Amino acid sequence: MGRRLNLKRCGIPTSIWARLFIAVAMLEVFAIICIQGYVIKRTVDIYRNGTESQWGFGVQSGNSSMSITQQSFIVYDVIFIVAQLFLLMLCWEAVAHKNTIQIIAATLFNVMCLVYSLIQYTTFYIHPSQSAGIFQNDNDMRILQITTMAVYSLCSIAFAMLTWELYQLFGWKTYKKLGANLALRRAYKWHQILLTLLKLDIFFFISYSVQLATLVLRVSDPETWVQIGVVIPGSVLFLVLSFWALKVENRRMMVVVIVCLGLSPAYFIYKLVRMNVGIDKNNDPYLDSRKYLTFFVVVTLALVLVTVYVSIQCFRNFGTGLKEAIADYDARKAQLKANKALLANAGVDQPSTVNPDYEYTEVHERFVLE
Repeated sequence: MGRRLNLKRCGIPTSIWARLFIAVAMLEVFAIICIQGYVIKRTVDIYRNGTESQWGFGVQSGNSSMSITQQSFIVYDVIFIVAQLFLLMLCWEAVAHKNTIQIIAATLFNVMCLVYSLIQYTTFYIHPSQSAGIFQNDNDMRILQITTMAVYSLCSIAFAMLTWELYQLFGWKTYKKLGANLALRRAYKWHQILLTLLKLDIFFFISYSVQLATLVLRVSDPETWVQIGVVIPGSVLFLVLSFWALKVENRRMMVVVIVCLGLSPAYFIYKLVRMNVGIDKNNDPYLDSRKYLTFFVVVTLALVLVTVYVSIQCFRNFGTGLKEAIADYDARKAQLKANKALLANAGVDQPSTVNPDYEYTEVHERFVLE
């Protein structure tokens, strides 16, 4: 009983489908972290006899024209681990708030992790890059990467099945509790989609920037430190301001967000062309990281374009009463918590025995926008 209450305090509903969804996410996190942790160990062992690279790990090639990516496979493994922690956060938050949109996004994100693992396997064994040749005869590394793809594949199937069940469960409850105002329900849908997109934007842009700074740019290159010290924190700050503009319905800030996001595709298209067109084969900084960076650029570009469209929809819904409805819900949620604490302190188990007209439901079961 105590364990059940603790789960509810963590925001996990009592539904078996919701708890299975979280269980699959946690099992996947555990499996991928263990696999990638061992992959990192294998990578360090393989490079142990080499010269330490400028970043403090891997092997530094004597040929200065060769990219750092040849020695920095650990970065890819770390991205896998961070992606799993991010996925767990998405799943936990989505289930706790019964957010069907974020549940679908988490499932799609897991599929993108599967695609990333396929790219890594292709780079290592199907069309091996120059620096990945060192792993060709390492059967342990091959097995680990195949296992990673298998885990992602099985979990993607499980997530897809559970997403359908949760959509039926949470979607119906949301439909019953959102009230009869169709315009408000549509506005709230766009609101939730934009919140989810902004979270994905943060992850993919930071991951892309970290790979660019550590795998392509060099320590002596000023662009490296601009990327690490200015671009990454500046982008995070900008996206945080985007969350704030959406929450308070600040029209001016939202216009700035839409304009900046609308201009950013030009940068990603430029990087995409620069990575794949007119590269000197004898001095190719993207030799080993091209597939990884292209994947992140394409996904980030697609997310930004969708984010711009959804941001415009949300901007058009400012002033329709959604902000006030959410504030009203927050007030009722606080009141419900206070009532529950008061009844618990009084030793009353069933609120209905005190007042037959009093209706009480759990906070996470009571989302009302009217």
